[in-house]
Amino acid sequence: MVRSIREECSQLSTIQDLKDTGFGHPPPRHGLKLLFWFANDCVEFNQHGNMLLQCNPERGDFGFHYFGNFEKILPVLLRDCKDRRESYFEVGNLNTETYPEAKDLPDYVRQDYGLSLDYRSQCNKDRIIIRLMQGDVQGDVMATYVTEHKEGGGRGEFDAERTHLVNPDFIQMIQDPELGLAKFLDQTQKSDVISWEFDSEPSKRSRPDQTTWDNLVRTPLDPEQDATTSQSGLSLRKRCTRSCKVFSVILVVSLVITLTVLAILGKL
Repeated sequence: MVRSIREECSQLSTIQDLKDTGFGHPPPRHGLKLLFWFANDCVEFNQHGNMLLQCNPERGDFGFHYFGNFEKILPVLLRDCKDRRESYFEVGNLNTETYPEAKDLPDYVRQDYGLSLDYRSQCNKDRIIIRLMQGDVQGDVMATYVTEHKEGGGRGEFDAERTHLVNPDFIQMIQDPELGLAKFLDQTQKSDVISWEFDSEPSKRSRPDQTTWDNLVRTPLDPEQDATTSQSGLSLRKRCTRSCKVFSVILVVSLVITLTVLAILGKL
């Protein structure tokens, strides 16, 4: 049924695999939240381990629409012996003007799409693509992929190097009731990603000022600079120690003089 015209996509089987790809990073990208929604609300597994859809892509549920694979980022689909053909469908475009049913995606997936236009391309960059048997829109999901729009590419062009097959076992792991969205996002957070804070108004986004940004991304001092800084700090500590000693002596002398004066006055 499937003929690949390029090397098979890398497969995501663990949280670490997902982190290594950088999919959904950095915020405000929505790919990780989209994947969590897909695993927990869009599909379920039957007793045979088959992944079944809980919506109708051909009807456009949740913004699902046909994916033509024109860039050939996925294997080419062929007909089977019964002349049936599989099809690709994608979901994750948050533009409700183009895909009105995308409004039915949960708020946690859509929440950052209200940011300013400067960030909207990043907020709507990620996609999930599924492979289905034609006419079996609520049947088995034959394969699941995550992908993203290509930086500097043409309109709607996806990046073949950032397209990954998702192992069904991994999707079942994401369905673990003890995981939850917050824990999933925490476990998939890359250590080098700066967390962004948002104002209460969705259209206004707070970001670090230039000084804060410089401090966050500042590289370590070179050895010569570090030595100079250490010497300066040591000199400062020495001056502080000497000042403290002088102050202590003055305080003791003043106390002695005061007590002496009081003693003399007491005898008068």
